[in-house]
Amino acid sequence: MLELVGAHGVLAEQATASGAALAAAYHLRSGGQRVRGRLALSAGLALGLSKPDALCIAAAAELLHNASLVHDDLQDRDAQRHGQAAVWTKFGANVAVCTGDLMLSAAYAALCEATQLHNLPALLALVHARVSSAIAGQCADLNTAVTAVNDLAAYKRVALAKSGALLSLPLELALLASGHGAWAVHARAAAEAFSVGYQLADDLADVERDSQSGALNIVFVLRSAGHGAEASKLARQFGLEHLDSAIALANELPRESGALLMELSLKLRLLLWVQTD
Repeated sequence: MLELVGAHGVLAEQATASGAALAAAYHLRSGGQRVRGRLALSAGLALGLSKPDALCIAAAAELLHNASLVHDDLQDRDAQRHGQAAVWTKFGANVAVCTGDLMLSAAYAALCEATQLHNLPALLALVHARVSSAIAGQCADLNTAVTAVNDLAAYKRVALAKSGALLSLPLELALLASGHGAWAVHARAAAEAFSVGYQLADDLADVERDSQSGALNIVFVLRSAGHGAEASKLARQFGLEHLDSAIALANELPRESGALLMELSLKLRLLLWVQTD
C-alpha cells in the first residue's frame, strides 16, 4: 500500500518533511488485508476503469480507512496494531492526530490524481458524506461508555455508521466513476450487510477482551436484552443472515463488480458457520 500511495506522489514528497509523514509510512508498512483498496481495484477494473484510475480510487479508500485506524487506536488506547506498536504509542499522541489528518488529506489528493474522472466533484462529495458518517459512528461508539446500547437496532446503527460507510465507499466510487452510479445504493446495501456480519464475527472473537475494556460488543448487547446464555448463538445467527444478504446483493451488481465482496462474505460465512454451537 505504501508503494501504491508513493507511486501517485501522495505522501512521497513529504517522506522526510514531517514526523506525521514518517509515522504514516510506518503505519502503512504494518500490514493489513487492504480490503477496501482491493474492493475498489477489483470493482473498478471490472467496470472498465483504467488501472491508474482504479488505483487512485483504491489508494483514496485505503488512506481514509488507515487514517481512521490511527485515530481509533489513540482514542481507544490500543497500544498495538498488527503486532507492532501503534502510531500513538511509538510517536506520541500529538503526532498520531497529525498522522491521521495527513492521511485524510492525502486520500482526497489521491482521488484528484485520476485522469478520466469527469464527475470528480460528485466523487469528492461522496467521500465527504461517507467520512462524515464514519465519524458519527465513531462518536457514537465512544459514547457507549456513558450511554448503554442495549438493543440490536441501536447496535446496528453504530456498526453501520462506523464501519459500513468506509466499506461501501470503494464500490460506490467505482460505480460512480464508471457511469454506473444508479447501482451505488445497491452496493451500499451489500457492503453494509457485510460490515454488520464482519462486526458480529469480530465481536464474537473479542468477547473476553471487550469485557475488560468495556467496548461495545453484540454479545453484551444481547445479554442485556435478556438473551443470556443464547447471546453468542444468536449473534452468530444474525451474522449469517447479514452475510447471506451481502452475498445476494453483491451478486446482482453489474459486470461482476461485486465478485470480491461475494468472496469475502462467503469466507466469513464459512468461518461463522463452523463456529455455530
